[in-house]
Amino acid sequence: MTLEVGVLKPLVLGAGSLRVEANAEGAQVRLNGVLRGETPLSVNTVLAGRHRLLVEHRFHPPSASEIEIRRGQHLQVPVVLAPAHGGLLIASNPVGASVTLNGERLDEPTPVELEPLVAGRHEVALELFGRETVNETVEVLPGERHELIVELNRVAMSELRVRTRPGSAAVRLLEGPVPYRPGVRLPVGVYRIEVAAEGYRSKTQSHRLRKGVNLIDVTLERRVGLLRLELTPSDANVGVRVGSGGFQAFEPGAPLPVGPVALRVRKAGYRTELLQFHLAEAGRTVRIVLERYQVSGGESLQDALASGGMAPKLVVVPAGKADIGAVGGDGMRALPAQEALIGEPFALGVHEVSLGDYRRYAQAMNLSLPTAKGMDSDRHPVVKVSWREAVGYADWLSRETGKLYRLPNEREWAYAASRWASQATPCLRGNIADRSLGQVFRQWQVIDCDDGFVRSAPVGSFKANALGVHDLFGNVAEWVNDCGPSGCGSHIARGSAWDSTGDELAVSFRESYDRPSDTRGFRVVREL
Repeated sequence: MTLEVGVLKPLVLGAGSLRVEANAEGAQVRLNGVLRGETPLSVNTVLAGRHRLLVEHRFHPPSASEIEIRRGQHLQVPVVLAPAHGGLLIASNPVGASVTLNGERLDEPTPVELEPLVAGRHEVALELFGRETVNETVEVLPGERHELIVELNRVAMSELRVRTRPGSAAVRLLEGPVPYRPGVRLPVGVYRIEVAAEGYRSKTQSHRLRKGVNLIDVTLERRVGLLRLELTPSDANVGVRVGSGGFQAFEPGAPLPVGPVALRVRKAGYRTELLQFHLAEAGRTVRIVLERYQVSGGESLQDALASGGMAPKLVVVPAGKADIGAVGGDGMRALPAQEALIGEPFALGVHEVSLGDYRRYAQAMNLSLPTAKGMDSDRHPVVKVSWREAVGYADWLSRETGKLYRLPNEREWAYAASRWASQATPCLRGNIADRSLGQVFRQWQVIDCDDGFVRSAPVGSFKANALGVHDLFGNVAEWVNDCGPSGCGSHIARGSAWDSTGDELAVSFRESYDRPSDTRGFRVVREL
């Protein structure tokens, strides 16, 4: 039978039409060995009868079948070509490029062998930091192994540094090839940069980085809110602390930066209130009613911690006056006595802050725990803490208890140490440089008595003074809130320590330091 149907044969024999579709476009279609076209194929006139159909595609095995067309019939023949497989080697110079095959990132970098791989066209992208990205289309034929070997050329590199205000802002490269860090090297091009900080409006900017150093300045806008206060009594003194800074005088009507805010409200004869909250842009109205207090000197206090456990024990120090060594002078040794007037009672730590007390803080804040030789039990006073670390502990107590904790100032410390000072002999009053220390440190000057300790003693090992406070004499010198004579690069420590002799044993002794030591610790004050 022939396909050259002419005009008469269809009239005599009859004819139909044929539609051939395959699961691969462009497959060649042959009827009775004659090429009629590519799929999808329509043939309008095909003689009625039986025909041999052959469908071939370069990426599939051929499909052969026999079909029959009747007079006037429109026959549709779907052909499913079976898949075939080959192999593909993808290599690059240099090696280690990431490979994306048909839009999916492969787990292995170059060189990578893919076998078996479905025969057909495949889109391949190779990327390597600092090199040009290469995109290729490869054909894998049935039963054959194709090799794609690509040279990845260097691209021009830039260096990025982002200078932010505030300096604590976080910088992020959006969709960048590597995370941001100061001085990060990136291929020349356009990048989106996000800068964000708590309490500020975030900024996202696009920058074209050029070859060499690119310095970008980004200043964030502070988000602010209005804080309104209703005070009783109305003339109470209000201090406000934003973030981790110090307390400043509150100015009604002045917007405050959003974020953590603490209010300290004081008035003589009333309990100090400490309020801590998050200020939003919508603002906030706070009503504060101070309570009058009635406390007695020597009264004991102890606050619970929100996270569990208890804050250090405290004793109420009554208002009054006492003769103390001069404070705030240029000389740092004992100076002529002067009178200190304490107008408001306060609560003072019964003991120096112990290592056990500080351990709770260090664990809560994920800080390393300072320790020193021979002074590493939880009952020993914590040492080797800087002035800022001591302040950080007091601030943590404030957050945990809702009460205002801080370091004592010089006058408070000297007032408590002098007015109720014990008159006992040195080794009965506290831990100082004695014969026990001299047996270990033979070149040191010591006092001819024995308190039984070489270095610091566990807190409370010696008799309390008349107020009920331990270790204001000896054991460890104590950080106070005051700056040193040359400014706040250093701070004052009051009292003697386990290595003290001579004039260092006087209540009026004071010294200025700018770093921690194993002879210095601290105790806390809580405002009533």
